[in-house]
Amino acid sequence: MQGWIIDSYPNYDSDSIVVWLWTEHGARRIEDSRFRPSFFMSAPPSELRSYRQRLEILDEIGEVRETRRRLNLGDEEPSPVLEIFPRHYRDLNDLAKTIDSNGGYYDHRLYNIDMRFSQRYFLHHDIFPLGLVDYSHGVWRMQEEQFALEYRLPPLRAALLDIAVDAPMGIPRLQDKLLGARLCEIDIGGSEGEILEKLNAALRDLDPDVILTDGGDSFLMPYLAKKSEALGIGLQLGREPQKLGEKKGRSYFTYGRIVYKPGQYLLKGRLHIDRGHFAYRESEMAGLGELSRLSTIVPQEQARLTPGTAFTAMQINRATRDGVLVMWKKNLPEFFKDAEQLIRADRGGFILEPEVGVHENIVELDYASLYPNIMVKFNLSMETLNCGCCADGGGQPVPGLGYHSCVKRLGLVPRVLRPLIDRKRYYKKLKKEPGPKQEIYRERDTILKWTLVTSFGFQGFRNARFGRIECHESINAHARDLLVRSMEIAEQHGYEVVHGIVDSLWLRPKANASGIDKLVEHINGAIGIPIDLEGVYKWVVFLPCKTTGVGALNRYYGLFQNGEMKLRGIELRKHDTSPFVNEAQKAMLDELSHANNVKEFVERLPRAVAVLQTFAQRLKDGKVPLQDLVLTKAVTRQLDEYTVMTSSVAALKQMKSRGYPIEPGEYIRFVITDGQSKNSEKKVKVADFIQGDEKPDVNEYLKLLCRAGETLLLPLGYTEDRLLEICRSDPPPSDPTPAENPHLKEISRRSGPGYMPTRH
Repeated sequence: MQGWIIDSYPNYDSDSIVVWLWTEHGARRIEDSRFRPSFFMSAPPSELRSYRQRLEILDEIGEVRETRRRLNLGDEEPSPVLEIFPRHYRDLNDLAKTIDSNGGYYDHRLYNIDMRFSQRYFLHHDIFPLGLVDYSHGVWRMQEEQFALEYRLPPLRAALLDIAVDAPMGIPRLQDKLLGARLCEIDIGGSEGEILEKLNAALRDLDPDVILTDGGDSFLMPYLAKKSEALGIGLQLGREPQKLGEKKGRSYFTYGRIVYKPGQYLLKGRLHIDRGHFAYRESEMAGLGELSRLSTIVPQEQARLTPGTAFTAMQINRATRDGVLVMWKKNLPEFFKDAEQLIRADRGGFILEPEVGVHENIVELDYASLYPNIMVKFNLSMETLNCGCCADGGGQPVPGLGYHSCVKRLGLVPRVLRPLIDRKRYYKKLKKEPGPKQEIYRERDTILKWTLVTSFGFQGFRNARFGRIECHESINAHARDLLVRSMEIAEQHGYEVVHGIVDSLWLRPKANASGIDKLVEHINGAIGIPIDLEGVYKWVVFLPCKTTGVGALNRYYGLFQNGEMKLRGIELRKHDTSPFVNEAQKAMLDELSHANNVKEFVERLPRAVAVLQTFAQRLKDGKVPLQDLVLTKAVTRQLDEYTVMTSSVAALKQMKSRGYPIEPGEYIRFVITDGQSKNSEKKVKVADFIQGDEKPDVNEYLKLLCRAGETLLLPLGYTEDRLLEICRSDPPPSDPTPAENPHLKEISRRSGPGYMPTRH
């Protein structure tokens, strides 16, 4: 039997692994009861026999073996360990906790505990999801390489599932009445019970491989599960019966923000993909398939996980194949540092404050995947940093820190990253060439970009399986050194550095400057890491920090010579701005985009201000629909933890009073109706509760509008107060609407509030 692996999970009732294979004749279920998962325990060799005797009397343990494994990446030789086989699959985690607690959490160490059962099975048989495979009499044979650049995914049949709910409160609740459902193009109606029965029948008839939902994990699936239980009608959404019980979500802190993750509703044998999840939202099925193949995490699980989790899985896979165990509770202490060493080491990437204002003919150079390339080029990994084999001075020094990296053996992190970098370079090139697979290459390139970005952050993450803070420090040290060296080369070629940040340089050519191609060639040859020409600006505006007035590090907008606009850090790129303000800022940028140089840019400033006045007049005349004034804000804490009655807090109070608690990390959408009021019902109106007769607070929205105008024009002397004075004046003379800039339109489509994850 030949096909593609699309799903896998443990069957706890029969202690077996289930694998679903997509074939030309339909999906096939394979169950393997021969696979026995295990974990490992290390202790002093003299105590292993005693430990084994004590473990073998536990009812939860099926077998204990003495074997040898490498405990750490830096170990040359394997060490004696105990391999422990639970009697039943479901006993594994509880058994590990029992053993850990009996050792006082430090007498011995446990390994390979929290690996997915499907991942263990794939590694054991050397197979991977969405890979073409032959299966015969319990034997698996891959028909393609896991890291093949050209491959095809199975033509999975997808069906979009949606439901209609009677929501008298404005937002659907679990107890509200089910009015209907829609599967693919099939409309399903009737009583609630009939709808569930017909949905079951439609799924049997269509037999889709993938069910797509919008907000499936956060509302649709828990709603159907609760409705099915209340009516006593079994709902089989997967290819085999399963109970869709309530699954709790959780809030967690990552990369400086709170994120809410709803409970996961995974189906058996049929993939449930919520289109709001990151991997599918950013790269659709081609990108999700790429990440699933590389990480060996089945697609519907990978869709709900971050690229960083996929990168960790790749590291675990590589270490396991090398015979290295994965420590359960990593406790790797930081190198001892005195105060001076801490000051030198605890720094980020290089930053050069930009020259605030509008500039002409600026060249932007960007390193391609700088941090991942640094890890590969300088062999930075937890086991290669300050290695003992190069301690005599033969290692690769880390600039300014006194560390060194190994030059005798390649580390785990570079071994995992190198094929990812090569793949991204390959897809990045092909996505620019027209052809039937151009979109597929683009989606694969996108997901690899995010995976490489997170690979750096995980080196400093305290819970990362194979990370350590000194690697993080070393990567930054090399990055600072490389950027300074690149600046020196640019100055040798007659360029002046206007701005620099981590992996990018903005350069102004002097009269004697050499050609940009010659400069790029020199930097690439001297540094050894590819640097690319991002573009040459007709003009670019570096914006100031509104509190200090100094150049903001990553807030600018500019027009390339090819007519494309690049925006960073302004309202149009943010997720919390109302569509009305976005539209106004986009129209101002469109007006400015007709300027070909700084002189023309300055000449067009009055017309840009007139555009702002036009939008202000629409607001004052009451001609802006309420839906265009909706603000979307992230919730960062529980309601009772807020102390000031902001608009967001007022919206949260409204939600709570109507029975809709919002968790940290979720989003709240509302219109400001009276910004000065202390009454939550008067201050704002939650978007889902709008009746249509509400009046927005014109003054508050004028401030938001002029604040967006100030963002663009502050370097030219237009403050928020000055723009407010202009916009509150008499209506401006009529002015023809400027032509649409297609590049601005595309930027707005990609980054506008319509792409904000919201509560269903």
